[in-house]
Amino acid sequence: MILIISYYRPLHKDLDTYIKTNFPKIVIDKAFHDLEGMKKIEENSRYELIISDWDNGYVNGYEILQRVRKTPITKTVPFVIITERRDKESVLACIHASVSGFIMKPALSQTIDENTIEEKLRPFLEKVSSRNEGITIL
Repeated sequence: MILIISYYRPLHKDLDTYIKTNFPKIVIDKAFHDLEGMKKIEENSRYELIISDWDNGYVNGYEILQRVRKTPITKTVPFVIITERRDKESVLACIHASVSGFIMKPALSQTIDENTIEEKLRPFLEKVSSRNEGITIL
């Protein structure tokens, strides 16, 4: 099961479409608000991947990453940040907080293309999918 946290619905749609098309057995949980995402993480220790937009309203993706890494049950869950930030300080902060990967949004767009999703997320999704082999989703 993976969790996508972003206020931006077209981003959810892009990720959802890609994952359902290429990895139909992966269960996707969504949070359209950062605080909702934090609550879901606290209530569910079964996430195998967390994807979070950096630019959330109250708790940004970096802060969510820090909380995830400080919690024993979630500290090893792969965490990918989606951002349009390109400044060295932001990238280094996430690296020091043990981010698993970055997806850079195009500067003038809130969505990411399928090739970028393929390149950056496929390795994580393949691992999740391989753990779910043989599981039937009803």
